[in-house]
Amino acid sequence: MNADRFRALVSSVLIAGVGTSAALLIAGFLAALAIGWTGSLTGAPAGGAARTDFSGVFDGLAALRPVAIVQVGLIALVATPVIRVAASIVAFAMEGDRLYVVLTVAVLGILLSSLLWLR
Repeated sequence: MNADRFRALVSSVLIAGVGTSAALLIAGFLAALAIGWTGSLTGAPAGGAARTDFSGVFDGLAALRPVAIVQVGLIALVATPVIRVAASIVAFAMEGDRLYVVLTVAVLGILLSSLLWLR
């Protein structure tokens, strides 16, 4: 994989991640303007989970709650650099560059441990 193709891969990952995140955040905020943060686009009863509690994100997403849509957008935003680093590992491995694979795996480990430590 040449340098231009590598840059295109990384750029595509970043554009897709930020674009997905932005679309979800905008959709969540527009839904919140229409029905409120605790409402549901499916007509489910109002939810009582805190906006900072991500434990019910899947249930909230199934009920199309605006707060859950925004939470998924935030998760996508946080996951974007992690996916970018993982894509770099694959690209360096395809090039056969072992040093950069090892270094990038270390960076991915640091990223993941910092995300888990915040928990």
